[in-house]
Formats: sequence, structure tokens, C-alpha cells
Amino acid sequence: MENFIAQLKSWHEAGDHQQIADAVEKIPAKERGYEVCGLYARALNNLERFQEALDQLMAWEVEGQGDYKWHYRAGFSLYFLDRDAEAAQCFQRAIDLGDEDEQTKELLQNSLKYAAARLEQMKYTPAIYQEDELDCVSEHIVKYFGRSKNIYRELVSPDIHVDIAIIAPTTEHNYYTLVTIGMGALPMNVPEKLRGEGLDRAELLICLPPDWKLDDLSNEEWYWPLRWLKYLARLPISENSWLGWGHTIGHPEGESFAPNTQLSNILLLSPGGFDEESFACELPNGEIVNFYQMIPLYEEETQFKLKANVEMLLNFLDQDALEFVKIDRKNVCGGGK
Repeated sequence: MENFIAQLKSWHEAGDHQQIADAVEKIPAKERGYEVCGLYARALNNLERFQEALDQLMAWEVEGQGDYKWHYRAGFSLYFLDRDAEAAQCFQRAIDLGDEDEQTKELLQNSLKYAAARLEQMKYTPAIYQEDELDCVSEHIVKYFGRSKNIYRELVSPDIHVDIAIIAPTTEHNYYTLVTIGMGALPMNVPEKLRGEGLDRAELLICLPPDWKLDDLSNEEWYWPLRWLKYLARLPISENSWLGWGHTIGHPEGESFAPNTQLSNILLLSPGGFDEESFACELPNGEIVNFYQMIPLYEEETQFKLKANVEMLLNFLDQDALEFVKIDRKNVCGGGK
């Protein structure tokens, strides 16, 4: 068993979490023991199988009371199951038992913050889809973009509740597709001349290459697409305005999205790699929810678009740029890479 445990640890260091799960699952549960189950739970957490990880840990709750690793792993599962207060208790206990990792302290602070925010949120009622509307939007996403691998649930929703569906790469669309669910529950303030044309409701999506590290969202290099989905979903509320096809939005501080790219602006277009039927969804009451894809641009490309028009810029962008994010693609208007 010692050699087996050493192999599990080696796979963890290599990031082979599925290999760990597959190997442990071949062993009868009663023969695994405390340490193997702990390593198995860690792998399940890394595979985003949080409830399964928590179930494994709770089976060894008595044995784990004096082990800071047990408390950290249980806290990690609870944190991503949105059980913030319980997660905070576990992280605090891990620290009390000698866990000196900075990530544990950070997760403790986040858990406390989210638990407090959840209590505060109870005072507000965010705008949400009616049940039949939500079913309609969800079915549209599954039909045209794919079935979600996971959904990032929003913890605090002061105005609208915006979740993000994560759709894994497929043979036909070899990239992740991230789609908001909830932005369209609140109509936008479109100009008077455009009212009645079905432009006041929208959801957003962005497509990311298959090697995008969605399991490392503590790093801004990987998190910024989710941040911008949420930011743009609320922009019409904060600005009392609207978003639609051809609109460009720059970083509020004029910066690039992350240190590893010079991309710094967003262009909204119809989904480039999907059928035209994916562009809009009709709600049961006849209202339209439009789906716009976020296309990252360089500052020089944005300035060209503002001086000319969207169609002129699209003549220069290749198809890949219109399908999924390439953080180091060529800048078609100069200004560096």
C-alpha cells in the first residue's frame, strides 16, 4: 500500500487527478484506508466532483479531527458547494491544527466574506427568469451550444442573478464555450428608436481554447473571461444603457485583460462558430433573448473599428479570432503582437 500511496502522490504532482480517481476506484472501499481516501478526496476536488469528495471525507470524520489536511479538503469541498459558513469553520480548524499555507488563509477570508454577503443578500431580491423562461433559455443553450460540464453559480446577486454555464470542447467545436444565464432576465434600456425590435434582452458567451485552465481561476490569466462575462452582464444596469451587436467595451482602466496578453477590449458579435439559429431565443411570452459572443480586441483594432466600422474590421480578422480566444494572435492593426 505504501508504494500505491507514493504513486498517488506522484500523479498528484503531475496533475493526473483522473488517474488517481481511476486507480482508487478499482480498490474496494473497505480496503482503501484513511490516507488513500484522503488522497482520493483531494483528486475528486481537483476534478470538481466536490460532493463526492465531501462524502469520502465524511466517512472518515472521526479519524480526521486532528488532521489539518482533512479539514482543509473538507473546507475546499464545502467552499465550492456554496456552504460558506461551514467551509470557514473547516479552514479555521485547519489553521488551528498547523496549516500555514497562504491559500488556506485566503480561502478562510473568502468564506467569511461570502457567508456575510449571503446574509446581506437576503435583504434583496435580484431579477431572475420565470421558471418557464429559464427552461427556455437553458434548452436553447443545450440545443445550440452544448450541454454544460459545470455551472459556476453566483454567490452574491444584488440586481440580477448571473450563472455561467461551462460547455466542454467537442469534436465539432474544439473549445470551451462559456455562456451567461440570467443577464436577459432584466430588460436593458435600449434607445427609444430601437424599442420593440427585440434588442432589450441578451446573454453573453465567450469561447476559450481547449487547454484553458478553468481549474486555476485564482490566476487572473485564466479567470479574466469569467470576470468580463459578469462585468458586461451588469454593465447595462450600472450605466442604465444597453449592449448589442457591434458594440465595443474597453477595460475601465485602459489595461490589458491579464499580464500574458495585450488584448484589452471586447467586441460583441453573433456567435461565430455556431448556427444562425443560436443567435436568439424566443421566450414563452414572445420576447427575444439575443446571444452575443465576446471577441477580444487589441486597442489598435478597437480604434480602427471606431474610426471606420465593424464590417471593415471584420474584413481583416481571421476566422479563428471570431471563433475562440487566442491571447497571442496577430494584431491586424499593428501595435505589436
